[in-house]
Amino acid sequence: MRRRLNQFLTAVIVMALVVVGISCGSGSNSGTEDALRAELAETKAQLDQAQQVIATLQSGGDEEPVQDEGPDAEGEESDAEEEEENTDDRSEEELESILTGTYTWLEQSDAVQDLQEALGVEADGWYGNDTRDAHLAALEELELAIDTVPEKPCPAQTSLSEAVGSASSTSEPILIDVDGDGTMDEATIVAIQDGVYVSVATSFNGSTAWIEATGTATASEATYVPQFGTDVNEDGFHELWVKTIPISEPTGEARTHYVYVFIDCALQVVTNSGGAAYRLPRGELLDTGGLLYIDCVTLEDEPIMVYHEDYPIGEPEDGDYVWAYVPTPLRLVGATLEVVTTNEIKRDIAPAPNPLPSDSCQKWS
Repeated sequence: MRRRLNQFLTAVIVMALVVVGISCGSGSNSGTEDALRAELAETKAQLDQAQQVIATLQSGGDEEPVQDEGPDAEGEESDAEEEEENTDDRSEEELESILTGTYTWLEQSDAVQDLQEALGVEADGWYGNDTRDAHLAALEELELAIDTVPEKPCPAQTSLSEAVGSASSTSEPILIDVDGDGTMDEATIVAIQDGVYVSVATSFNGSTAWIEATGTATASEATYVPQFGTDVNEDGFHELWVKTIPISEPTGEARTHYVYVFIDCALQVVTNSGGAAYRLPRGELLDTGGLLYIDCVTLEDEPIMVYHEDYPIGEPEDGDYVWAYVPTPLRLVGATLEVVTTNEIKRDIAPAPNPLPSDSCQKWS
């Protein structure tokens, strides 16, 4: 293309030079000079036209102009195509093997992580509700059998609104992992008329579990607050601590707490060995200055919780009193707090240790 353009341009230029040469070698005859000037003007017009033709051919001719895209342009395009093609370099047989593998509910493993990566969901290694939904969808799309997909361990509980009624008020939520699947769950207190209910939206089976709050006060007599979560037995399942604040009592005083756990697909209040709800006041006793608090420790390789009572006995105003320090070691078994019998931590009034234990249980909220 360039060669043809150059030949065309050369021919036009030669013609112009010939005309100019003739004009230079001619006589002074005015008629001849005028004619030559006219031919020269025509030649100049032809040169201008030739330049336009050249420009047109260069920009839109039968051969596409070569654009300099840089040395890496072609490589970048190839890399992008290769990356798009290789989003998952597993073969169809490998993908099918992963999808049709056997998994268990709440399994945490590398195999589950591989499955999640193949499904394109968050690869946290836990087989829970979201992974199951994506797993089922992928198998059905590929027309593969779904009989190896683990079943949800329990049906969803009837909703609180359907079973009891519409909520009068709902507390601010806190996030704890009551079902032990590695995903935080939203815990709230719901009031329906004068009734109070503990409600937790769990990721366990994608539904909400609820239970009537333990305590004698109604919604108009006290405020129930989802305060924090603990894991006193270190099993991955958080316990939910709910605080009761009577409206008639001053602020800052020790408050009664009841603890709730999620076991067998249901919320349950923690009880003592006799089956009664375990009442655990925490905080400062305004009338005496005593303290009630919890401490999480390890006793002979077993994680336990120690409930501390630190208060004066006698008449503090007369100076005739002694401090009572009473630790109660407790282990959580299922939904029951059992007293641990051990010589290391005796459940008796004793001189307070120095320094005093702290309120050390890890808390989530």
